[in-house]
Amino acid sequence: MNIDDFDLFDTHIHLSATEFNSSRLDILNYLKISKTLVFNVSETLNDSKITVELSNSNDNLLSFVGIHPKYSQSNLEEFDVFFKDNLDFIDGIGEIGLDKTYIERGIDFENQIITFKHMLQLAEKSKLPVSIHSRDATQEVLDILESYNIPCIMLHWFSGNEYQLKKILNSEILVSFGPALVYSKSLQKLAKLSHPESTIVETDGPV
Repeated sequence: MNIDDFDLFDTHIHLSATEFNSSRLDILNYLKISKTLVFNVSETLNDSKITVELSNSNDNLLSFVGIHPKYSQSNLEEFDVFFKDNLDFIDGIGEIGLDKTYIERGIDFENQIITFKHMLQLAEKSKLPVSIHSRDATQEVLDILESYNIPCIMLHWFSGNEYQLKKILNSEILVSFGPALVYSKSLQKLAKLSHPESTIVETDGPV
């Protein structure tokens, strides 16, 4: 795969989501026609399996597998078996991360941290990029990342503050602002402060 073969990029989309079941083939065909490269991210083990299958049959997809913080109670041993068996077909790890808004839904934050660190260990060992979810937990994510050597870090749908953004811009971390950039004044303000070389674009479809 040559990056110069593509004209458009979407660094975060969930093409394995059931919402795309009726339109997925049309989307895949359009990706080829429009020369669009997408980073197809996953939230669960089952998502990850579908993601790998889709990427194996479409050169416009990069397969990102992982456990989303919403599903941080998932069986990590089962995921590890899948990861090891399919490593040759995996391009990155995501969507992984932390989310404090899930605490009120009964999703333990400490368990999220355990799962997040486990995913980062896989990425570090395999030298794979990561796509990270950090809603209401940007500082915790940044602090944890300091302990890992990851080749490429993408903070998806950034929702942190100006101080955290400046810290990111002084590192090699990439940041995107998500579809909310269209209407969110606070995100628009942050986006203006970001550097072009540090900013990536995403749809986060099917949002």
